Amino acid sequence: MPSPALSATLNRLARGADPPADGRLVTRFARTADADAFAELVRRLGPMVLGVCRRVTGDAHLADDAFQAAFLVLVRRAADVRPAEAVRGWLYGVAVRVAREARAVSARRRAREAPVPTLPDRAAEAPPPPDADALRALDEEVAALPEHLRAAVVLCELDGASRKDAAARLGVPEGTLSSRLAKGRKLLGDRLRKRGVTAAGLAVLAPVPVSARLTTATSALASGPPPAGVAALAHGVVRAMVLHKFRAAPVAVVLFAVAAVAALAAGSAGSADPPRPAAVPVRVAADPPAPKAKANVPAAPVGIIVGRAGPYWRFAADGKKIDEIHPPPGVQFGGRVALSPDGVWVAMDAVKDEELRAGRNLRPTALKLVVRRVLDHPEAPKVIDMHGFTVEPIWDRSSNVNRVYVGTATGPDRVDYRHPWVTLPGGTLSIPTGVDARGLRMLDVHPDNGLFLSEQRDAEKKTAKLILSGRETRELTELKTPPGFIAARFSPDGKKVLFTDGDPARKDAHRWGRSHRPYVLDVATKVRTPLADFPENGQALGVCWSPDGKRVAYTWTQLHAELLAKDRISGEDARIETESFLMVADADGRNAKTVASDKAAFSGNLSLGHVDWR
Repeated sequence: MPSPALSATLNRLARGADPPADGRLVTRFARTADADAFAELVRRLGPMVLGVCRRVTGDAHLADDAFQAAFLVLVRRAADVRPAEAVRGWLYGVAVRVAREARAVSARRRAREAPVPTLPDRAAEAPPPPDADALRALDEEVAALPEHLRAAVVLCELDGASRKDAAARLGVPEGTLSSRLAKGRKLLGDRLRKRGVTAAGLAVLAPVPVSARLTTATSALASGPPPAGVAALAHGVVRAMVLHKFRAAPVAVVLFAVAAVAALAAGSAGSADPPRPAAVPVRVAADPPAPKAKANVPAAPVGIIVGRAGPYWRFAADGKKIDEIHPPPGVQFGGRVALSPDGVWVAMDAVKDEELRAGRNLRPTALKLVVRRVLDHPEAPKVIDMHGFTVEPIWDRSSNVNRVYVGTATGPDRVDYRHPWVTLPGGTLSIPTGVDARGLRMLDVHPDNGLFLSEQRDAEKKTAKLILSGRETRELTELKTPPGFIAARFSPDGKKVLFTDGDPARKDAHRWGRSHRPYVLDVATKVRTPLADFPENGQALGVCWSPDGKRVAYTWTQLHAELLAKDRISGEDARIETESFLMVADADGRNAKTVASDKAAFSGNLSLGHVDWR
């Protein structure tokens, strides 16, 4: 039998001089559900996965089902493979989980089967090789390694990659890769000795050729419904993977995770992008995190987009107006805007025209999410019905997948929220069912580790906090504003938060819930500092960072002291021209420059709303 290193070399030569990297295939599939990319992953990784499934199940038929289920988990969780080049180690761990589940299901089924008077004749099964238990133990212990160690071990020891090649693929220095290999080998040896297994070279974990029939059936999972048994195996493993992440999370977050898993099970077959609940665990690793994928960096500057009741405006960083984004027929924009990390897509809230013309209180079903490409494109905008009292788009900046969450308040009090999501380019809406995120409103997603920045409300205690959600909930600062009215954004490096909050010192404005001003908070120290030079007669609305984190942009609307001093403001009192402004300033607020302004004839009307910058 050729060595794994020789086999890997021959495979690379057979595929050609410069085939797409595994990570590129994973990213392509996660972002576009590309069936060809998935089929190539099945072809490349199939022999390794089938070898694992055969060794762990000890049964060829069970192994085939486990094999398909492992790749079905990849269909549903491809976006969570980070870095994408670690897919071999990630899928190795999934294969062991699925194979163990298949073996357990088979054992339970056999235990339930009633004996029959006469057993039918059957061919005698070949006894398993004497080292089958040892091989199974070795597979299980490789799968039990921490993900960053397993990725290094699988690439170098099983796939035969050189340390230099593996380090480049995983985005780490070669010294770090060597350290991970040494740690992985030592950990494997210690664990195998405890199980009474003599440590052996990983070359004994040989790949198994995959038949054309099994390859074709598995590749079809990218676009078609899976067999019932395969789906059940995959669902059990996906559920265990998600709930494992939330074992240390607060009760409300765990419930939201369960809702997300239920939505995954009922989701459309065409969506390769699984849900991410309203809070996720911090990714813990002894080594430095891998660099972000370049897919999240815009190919060219998009500029600043500001929301309005009319067409949205787009400006260059120097303040020059570039173009306008008009609402689709039948709806009007509401003022919220969010740009995708790669700068390709923009998401906006909207409402049906007839609701505004009728002048009635908005119904949840009247609200829309509008998603379109920023630059001119023949593809029509996607207009998606939303069910809630708000439509607040938040892009997932921690993933290579273009996924936008939508904060939808479940009541007019804006305390409890759901967070459905839309994955582009398909535009499929996935809605968690059964459980609301009690008192938790998502505001942003950390660009590297997937932490959620959220507004947390306690209706009974009447308290509010800005928090991070991970393995445990971390409070950042108390909030002093009515529910649902703050804006907040992570800096590009995730070390600071730019947000708006009420200022009790501005007494007249604060009693009307209009004392919002921008603050910058240091995540490590939790120290919040007011943005310098914010006008005392203004209320902050939207905030964002420049792509390099050296500047900020914010919108504010003019306040009228004569109105704030009143005990009661009538409709006639409020008929006063009010101006709003789009500002660009240094990261501390100094050297502020007015980019644009707009006027409204009524002090309560939106003139300029939220803002984003790519």
